[in-house]
Amino acid sequence: MDISVNTEDYFLAQSSAVHTSDRTLNRLNNPRLSQEAVDSLMENFDDCHSKEKILLMKEYQQQFLQWFFLLREGFNILVYGLGSKRYLIDEFRTRLLDGKNVIVVNGYFPGLTIKEIFNSLTDGILEHSGGFSSPVEQLEFIEQEFTSSKVEAYIIIHNMDGPSLQFSREQEILCRLAAAPGLHVVASTDHINTPLLWDQRKLSQAKFVYFDCTTFAPYSEEISYENSLLVQQSSTLGLASLVHVFASLTFNAKAIFILIAQRQLENNNDTNYHGFPFHELYSDCRDKMLVNSDLTLRAQLTEFKDHKLLRMRRSADGTEVLHIPLENNQLEEFVQKHQE
Repeated sequence: MDISVNTEDYFLAQSSAVHTSDRTLNRLNNPRLSQEAVDSLMENFDDCHSKEKILLMKEYQQQFLQWFFLLREGFNILVYGLGSKRYLIDEFRTRLLDGKNVIVVNGYFPGLTIKEIFNSLTDGILEHSGGFSSPVEQLEFIEQEFTSSKVEAYIIIHNMDGPSLQFSREQEILCRLAAAPGLHVVASTDHINTPLLWDQRKLSQAKFVYFDCTTFAPYSEEISYENSLLVQQSSTLGLASLVHVFASLTFNAKAIFILIAQRQLENNNDTNYHGFPFHELYSDCRDKMLVNSDLTLRAQLTEFKDHKLLRMRRSADGTEVLHIPLENNQLEEFVQKHQE
């Protein structure tokens, strides 16, 4: 039998038109739900495997002493598997790291930066009051302090392969931190291709010991920043998103945001109120020693805009005004919880 191989035949056979279905979600008769409606439905969901999941969690919790022993011996812990590992790692932190220096890094937060991790170590753990000319200098200072001194700290990283940490530079920095003798890392990963982020040098620095912790738990916290196809998207800020983002801000940033929120609530009945004028906000922040220049304030406001916490526009008279895109009742609830 004579079989002739012609590579062009393959491409000719695959060159037919591709037919796609036009049955999209927009054609459904049922409208998309609000985020509150979806959350309410999920709360009433009956998990028929809840007992098995609890048994799995108890089985993994029996490994906590082994995790702690490995950390004390200079290794670091990396847990993987299907399902959220957030509750499991938090349970480990509560049981075995109570009273120790612990930093929790939420890698699933899209606005997370390496600078925030550095500041948590230098300001919160090492209590360093000076500044640094560059992130490289700050990293070298952290490595030196945790190598030469007896100070120890534990870094809990939820989703080490999160959207803000999955780049080569960020992974190299995290592995360098894990290599410091006084720093102990407990991290979780979820993507199946996460090991491709590390070359041999990074792995030798990190000294990970792997644990399969398949929990089958929902990724409720991890996906809280993602847009769902079931939810009617809105241009306004959700209260849940505001709470998550607000928790990651610095003390001064929180105080600035509360100032804007309080001014907005004070004028909620004024139809002529278009927003907090920038020059008035700058004056109030200077009086409260929250910023030292208008450039510092603008940098902080830019961060608010990036997180969709704030909108900036110009009024009819050309004044730059600031507005929080949240319903007044929700904003009032948020401010009251913060004050409590």
